Amino acid sequence: MIVPVHARPACHFRATALRSLVIGLAVVFVSACPRTPEPAQFAGPTMGTTYHVTVTGADSLQERRAVQSAIDRVLVETERHLSTYNDTSEIALFNLDESGSWQNVSPTLFAVLQEAHDVSEITGGSFDVTVAPLLKLWGYGPGSVVASGRKTFAPPTSGQLEQARTSVGYAKLELRRAPRMSVRKSASGMRLTVDGIAPGYAVDRISSGLRVLGHTDFIVEIGGEVRAAGQRPEGGPWRVAIEAPLATGREPLVGLRLLDAAVSTSGDYRDARIDTDGRRYSHTIDPRTGRTTASALTAVTVIDADAIRADAYATALMVMGTEAGLAWTKALRIPALFVERTAQPGGWRLVESPAFEEWRE
Repeated sequence: MIVPVHARPACHFRATALRSLVIGLAVVFVSACPRTPEPAQFAGPTMGTTYHVTVTGADSLQERRAVQSAIDRVLVETERHLSTYNDTSEIALFNLDESGSWQNVSPTLFAVLQEAHDVSEITGGSFDVTVAPLLKLWGYGPGSVVASGRKTFAPPTSGQLEQARTSVGYAKLELRRAPRMSVRKSASGMRLTVDGIAPGYAVDRISSGLRVLGHTDFIVEIGGEVRAAGQRPEGGPWRVAIEAPLATGREPLVGLRLLDAAVSTSGDYRDARIDTDGRRYSHTIDPRTGRTTASALTAVTVIDADAIRADAYATALMVMGTEAGLAWTKALRIPALFVERTAQPGGWRLVESPAFEEWRE
C-alpha cells in the first residue's frame, strides 16, 4: 500500500511519532526550523478505512473550515452513491433492480461506471465492476460466505462459478448519457461493486475541491490511494513509501517522489481464503474466468495523473499477472511496479515498467 511520508528540513529535527494510516505507518518528522510553515492536517474515518489530507497554506481557521467542508462533501457524496455496504446507497438500490429497464442515475454513479467501463475495455476485461457475484462466492464483500479472510471455507464449485458468470461481464452493463444519464443491466442477477475504484474517485474529487479553494500544494490519501499536487512545505515533490507486501507488520519497500500525480497499490497479501485442506486462494479474482489468480505476483503499484485510473489499473494488473501486465504497461507507457513472492521468506522480486524508474526516490 501507499504511505505519505511528511518530512522537515534537516536542522534539529527529531522523529516524534509512528502514525498509523490503517494500511501503513508514516514516520512524521517535526522540525525546529521556524521558517517552514506547518501544513494543515485533516483526518478521519471513511469508506471502511481512513482519510488523511495535508494542505499547505490553509493557515486561518476560516480556511481550515473551508477545506474540511470540501472534504466532507465528497465523503458524504461517495457514501451516498457508491457504498455497497450501505443498504440505502444508490448503487445498493440499483443492485436490487431486476427490471432490465433503463435506470436514471446520479452524475456521481454514472461518472464512476463510465470510467470503469473505459478501463474494462482498455484492459480486456481484467477490471470489471460487475464481478460482485463472484466476490460473494469467494467470500468477499456484503453477504459473503465468510465474515473474515482468516476463516476456513469451502471454495465454490465449478457449477456455482459458471452460474455466477452468467451475471458477470462489463459489456452486459449498458450506459447512456441522453436523454438522461442512465444505466441498464442486460443480465439478471448482476450486482456491481465499485470498491476497486471509489477511493480513487473520492481522492480526485477532494483534490478538485482543494483547487477550487485556491490551494495548489497538498496531498490526499484514502485507504492508501494517494494524489499529490504542487510541493511539500519544505520544497520539492511529495514523498511517499510503497509498503512491503507483508501479511502482518508494515515496512517501506520503495520510496517515490510524487509531483502532480496519483499512486495506487493493489495486492493479495492481507486477505486470502484458506480451504479445509489448507490451500490458499488469492484475494484477486479474474472476472474473465471467475477464479482466483494463482501466481507469484502479490502486489502492483501504478502511477497515473488521476487516482481513479491508478486505482483501477492496479486491480487490473493484479489480474493480468507480471508478464502480460508488464507488456501492457510498456505499450501504454504506464509507470508500474510488480512485486512477486520468492522462495526465500521475506524476499521479493521487483519488476518495473520502463516509465516507473523516473518516480523512484
